[in-house]
Amino acid sequence: MRLFLKIVLPLLIVVAASFGAYALVKTRPEPERRAALEKTWVVETKIAEIGVERPDMTLFGEVVAGRKVDLRPLVAGRIVDVGSQFLEGGVVGKGALLVAIDPFDYEADVAERKAERDEARARLREIRAEVYGVQALLKHDKKQIEIRRRDVARREKLRGSGASSVKALDDAHLALIDNEQRLVDRERAVSTWSSKIAQQEATIARLTVALKRAERDLEETKLVAPFNGFLLNVEAEVGKRIGTGDRVANLIDAGRLEVRFHVSNAKFAQLRSGKGYVGRVARVYWQGEKLAKPYEAVLEREGSEIETASGGVNLYARLKGLGPETTLRPGAFVRLEVAGQIYSDVVRLPETSLYEGDTIYIVSDGRLVSRKTRVMARLGTEILVQGGLNGGEQVLTTRLAEVGAGVRVTLP
Repeated sequence: MRLFLKIVLPLLIVVAASFGAYALVKTRPEPERRAALEKTWVVETKIAEIGVERPDMTLFGEVVAGRKVDLRPLVAGRIVDVGSQFLEGGVVGKGALLVAIDPFDYEADVAERKAERDEARARLREIRAEVYGVQALLKHDKKQIEIRRRDVARREKLRGSGASSVKALDDAHLALIDNEQRLVDRERAVSTWSSKIAQQEATIARLTVALKRAERDLEETKLVAPFNGFLLNVEAEVGKRIGTGDRVANLIDAGRLEVRFHVSNAKFAQLRSGKGYVGRVARVYWQGEKLAKPYEAVLEREGSEIETASGGVNLYARLKGLGPETTLRPGAFVRLEVAGQIYSDVVRLPETSLYEGDTIYIVSDGRLVSRKTRVMARLGTEILVQGGLNGGEQVLTTRLAEVGAGVRVTLP
């Protein structure tokens, strides 16, 4: 009996419990089955409009000086005066006085050169008077020779007839020889004085050049602005002695400011498409003048070298309509907007419309339909696509994690 209670009874209890649990499972009520509901996504769309687009290309650059010169005096001396705007950042007009050098030595040099030239001219008049006198005597000598020759011929006839002596004939010959020798001396004197005239004229020409040089040096004692511009690196003041070639300031041409900007090879290729970039107009915005109208610039040229680090190209655009009154200065950071490439038969869409690089979805009868397309350009948060769309179709613009063809959607 004790064995029955220890072994058999527990086994019977376990078997009875198992049968009871099995009976409960088999007799439980079946739950009511419901059909799964299809999920609908609320999305936003954009109507596809096929057309021609020429998006602006946004670039950034720096204003640089298109023309900048070192101002250096061409004569040495002590500075006795400076212009009212000769200071750092001064705005000067063309011809305005910048620096005046003491002109005393240069005025004295001009006076001395004038005196030398006047003296040479007086000497030339003296030489010409001598030539005139010698030429007048030369005419008389020629007439005397003619008379002497006729006298010799007459005495030779008289000598032949015995009416004249040998001595008289010899005296006539000697007189003729003497006149001929004097004629030679006169002609040599005329030639000599003529040479002196040429020498004196050369001397006058040399002294005239020296006078012009002295007058130019006198003019150069006043250093003036060669064009309208802005001064910087001013290094001169009244009382300072400067030599030829010493820099006194730099001058930036106010009418020749340019924008230098860097473009990648891809953007450079876009700019060169069609008729090229030269002459293309760009709008320039400077943050220092937020409310002002944009400046106008014209693309003119590219840099002489390609940057090996970035592989891009530096381009230069000349700003138009600037003058001394402008507040724009070299070093300003500016933004440029340049008309880009022309795209035909494209649709402008938000970048969120594109999936997997070449797929977009349209909404048709409340469901998504996939379309393949080609991205022609990326414009910040927008893209231009070509192909796969018809005008008027609704293009999905909402990003969906479970996007796919046939997904049920609804518009807000």
